[in-house]
Amino acid sequence: MKAGVYQGPGKLEVLEVERPEAGPGEALLEVLYCGVCGTDVKTFVRGHHMFPPPCVLGHEVVGRIVELRGAGPGVKVREGDVVAVAPYVPCYSCEMCRRGRHELCNAKGWIEGGFAEYLTIPATVLERGTFAVPEGMDPKAACLCEPMACCINAVTDTPVRMGDTSLVLGAGVMGLLMLEACKAAGAARVLVSEPDDARRAEAERRGALVVDPTAVSLNEWVAQVAGEAGPDQVFVCVGTAEAAMQGISLVGKGGSVNVFGGLPGGSILDVDARRIHYDEVVLTGSFGFTPEHFRTALGLMASGRLDVGDLITHVFSLDDATRAFETASSGQARKVLIAVGAHA
Repeated sequence: MKAGVYQGPGKLEVLEVERPEAGPGEALLEVLYCGVCGTDVKTFVRGHHMFPPPCVLGHEVVGRIVELRGAGPGVKVREGDVVAVAPYVPCYSCEMCRRGRHELCNAKGWIEGGFAEYLTIPATVLERGTFAVPEGMDPKAACLCEPMACCINAVTDTPVRMGDTSLVLGAGVMGLLMLEACKAAGAARVLVSEPDDARRAEAERRGALVVDPTAVSLNEWVAQVAGEAGPDQVFVCVGTAEAAMQGISLVGKGGSVNVFGGLPGGSILDVDARRIHYDEVVLTGSFGFTPEHFRTALGLMASGRLDVGDLITHVFSLDDATRAFETASSGQARKVLIAVGAHA
């Protein structure tokens, strides 16, 4: 079978590799589509400690189950089903899971990389993290379940309540998904700060109040639009310490700042401790998702409550995987998919 094999920064080769075989309790998945996510791009551009080369990247996977080998009673999918697959699931028994922090599980079960024509779904992922794509839903759109689940985790951990005012810093694809998650959670107003004209226009089309932070004072604009109370939440969907620190200055009293965009190790935030103490501002972050978030994302997307499929701007064949990564790295695309399988 073919697979896009990451060989180091800037190097991706489409090679013939051995087709995997499903073991007892596992499934063999024919991959149809796999999204190119921010972590894939970071790895392709500069490497990543979690993905030493050579390896197959890709974890936003949708495919067709071609073989089930003695699936357990908790498995709800069948051979022939088109499914969205969570890339990992919690063990539900480690210390983090016992505390209810399933996204921080210390013993997750994982799938292999999705930029390959076939992959095996381990028994734990098959039972807890594999969901049939509802009839009528575009399987390409189902690739967005994983990033959408991360946003649902964020608006759950940093609760968005009905009637709230939420501020999103950054309108890349994750910022736009966060905008939709805030709306779905009940925010009455979502403010978005984004310097790029096209991204800002897309956020405005989706109902946000938008601003170019390079053209006006962001603090003054937020104070004018959000009023004296200020935003209830700030979601920092930009991976810089400066953006996170700005979020702390923008949030209202009693509000929360969620550092959602990943920061490089060693990043230091210069925090005004007065805001933390006297204004009871909460500084937190959110990472990943749980199967419950993933299932919620799929259900909301299938029902039309979350209309995010049009964020996909480019679809490349597996043979064009390098061009797909280069396009995703350019900043000129919203969401890039790779059509992996012959039947995509």
